[in-house]
Amino acid sequence: MAYPKSVWLIICNEFCERFSYYGLRTVLVLYLTSILRYDDDESTVIYHMTVFLAYFSPLFGAILSDSYLGKFKTILYLSIVYAIGNSVVTGASMASSFSLSDQRNLALLGLILIAIGTGGIKPCVSSFGGDQFDLPAQEVYLQKFFSIFYFSINAGSLISVFSTPELREGVQCFGRNSCFPLAFGVPAVLMIVSILVFVSGKNLYKIKKPESNVIARTCSCIYRALKNRITGVQKQSSEAHWLYYADDKFSEKEISEICSAFDIIYLSIPFPLYWALSDQQGSRWTLQATLMDGRINILNWTMKPDQMQVINPLLILLLIPLFETLIYPILAKIGIRKPLQKMALGGILCASAFVLSAIVQNMIIGESTHIPPGEAQLRLINGFDCNVTLNSPNLTVHNYLGPLNSLKISNLGVSNEVSFPIKFIVDPSCSSKLRTTNYTGIVSIAEGKATSYFLTYKKEQLDLRRLGFADDSKRLNGDSVLKVVSSLDFGENVIKFIDKESDNTPIEFSLLQPWQIVELPLRNYQVFLDDKFITEIHLLPSSVNTLALQLNEGKVDSNFVVLEKGNFIHMAWQLPQIIVVTVAEILFSITSLEFSFTQAPTSMKSLLAAVNLLTVAFGNLIVAIVSEVRISQNQVYEYLFFAGLMVLDMIIFIIMSLNYKYKNFST
Repeated sequence: MAYPKSVWLIICNEFCERFSYYGLRTVLVLYLTSILRYDDDESTVIYHMTVFLAYFSPLFGAILSDSYLGKFKTILYLSIVYAIGNSVVTGASMASSFSLSDQRNLALLGLILIAIGTGGIKPCVSSFGGDQFDLPAQEVYLQKFFSIFYFSINAGSLISVFSTPELREGVQCFGRNSCFPLAFGVPAVLMIVSILVFVSGKNLYKIKKPESNVIARTCSCIYRALKNRITGVQKQSSEAHWLYYADDKFSEKEISEICSAFDIIYLSIPFPLYWALSDQQGSRWTLQATLMDGRINILNWTMKPDQMQVINPLLILLLIPLFETLIYPILAKIGIRKPLQKMALGGILCASAFVLSAIVQNMIIGESTHIPPGEAQLRLINGFDCNVTLNSPNLTVHNYLGPLNSLKISNLGVSNEVSFPIKFIVDPSCSSKLRTTNYTGIVSIAEGKATSYFLTYKKEQLDLRRLGFADDSKRLNGDSVLKVVSSLDFGENVIKFIDKESDNTPIEFSLLQPWQIVELPLRNYQVFLDDKFITEIHLLPSSVNTLALQLNEGKVDSNFVVLEKGNFIHMAWQLPQIIVVTVAEILFSITSLEFSFTQAPTSMKSLLAAVNLLTVAFGNLIVAIVSEVRISQNQVYEYLFFAGLMVLDMIIFIIMSLNYKYKNFST
């Protein structure tokens, strides 16, 4: 008997759909940060709410398929919704003439359509493929189908996770340095191709009519039991499960199977927290990678931050055979044999991965800039293009400021706030605008704080302008802080920071204020005064920087000074956490699928599959809530917070699973 031809069309359809879905997810968080003014928290919220909806809608897709439309029509109609959503997101990324708000709203509309489409077809495609086989005659072919089907999912994921970042950053389009439209457009085209491939096999498919939906049937049984219990209807045995209140309408076999499903659902309660950690590979860990160096010199190639996600599916394909032949036998020798034991170990390893990510984040941030009690810090910025000498009885050594340079004087002993004079001697050749080259200014410093002053001019006189107590301390989320200081000559001139490597909207503001502070992500920027190029700056992670601007002899002088910096470490430092979380995924995620499948009655397998997808959805909802609340400005603490929650979650899971009795259902 031949292998059904229609099955190959379904496998091809799934490959294209998975390429489209994972391709979009890979570059999504970086696209969101670009249109949301680099707001990592809001980008993370939208990313995880999209994934939440994508894993919540399968419940409705299963009901729609089993009770109303059937699998073929459900897949076709929701694939069209999916393709429209892909096209809308692609259009939003092309619409440079739109405001950021309009781009955001258009992108959100597209993401909602994508989530509904991809989620709705999730529970239908594999089972529709299984419908194509004549059983039991083609049982062997059916087993091969699921192996090939799983391979197509991982192959589509692997290729898209690697290629879409290359399309995003390695190609220029529409006059921009990066190409989000191409990164979204290729998955959109492949989704359209998948629909055409799927429809082309209509005459080959075995299309079954909708049958009774087990999810709807289960809900009906629960409702009946609760109603009868409330209204005082008696059940046959007082020791039986409360669901047996529905025995006037449902058979003992149905109720018994639902009770078995409830046992698994009960043990699934801790699952969402695992997914809350695991799915941050595509959001928080990608954003962490943007703060790191991806250069691989031996290949003369730079790995993109979102390409680090390719390691996970690659390791899964490589490690699964190793686990089957080596790791699981070793675990069995130390007493870890049962699925629930493996899942608990996987959860602990997942928590460990987040401890590793916290260590990496701490390495990126670098040393704390905390000023201890009893000390203060003074920062002096030279606005002139010449040397300035300074001395003061309150300073232990004579200092000088280079042209347009900055000086940081630390470890100044102080109690509360004190003021003292500093004499500045400007080189005579400095500027014809100055009538005198000597100036004595009074500076104030405060305990535990850093105070900045800008040496400039005002009405042909030297002027020492206080820039206030610095709120330019190191940002613990990895962003860079840039303080722009300028002389009074600029007035309403506008300074612009243009990201060299992407098409992000320029960050700009007027120079009406003598100093301004802006938070910027790790980037290379071209700096323009109105439309005139001034300089180019490179911001390091968690750095504190000063850009001094002053008109000297009719020209704009600038100097960029790094006052505090983090560490620009290599992306390879993420490998340990990615390896550990991948091992955790094999132990937890794959084992949970096996546990649900083997422990569920035959009629309940679709229900448990839907429940498993719902745990993924609620896990992403947890991340969205935590990101919205923002428990700490220090990303290190957020990683440790999730790690601690996961350990607590696994302790509860272990306690819950102690009394579970494994079942052996015969099919």
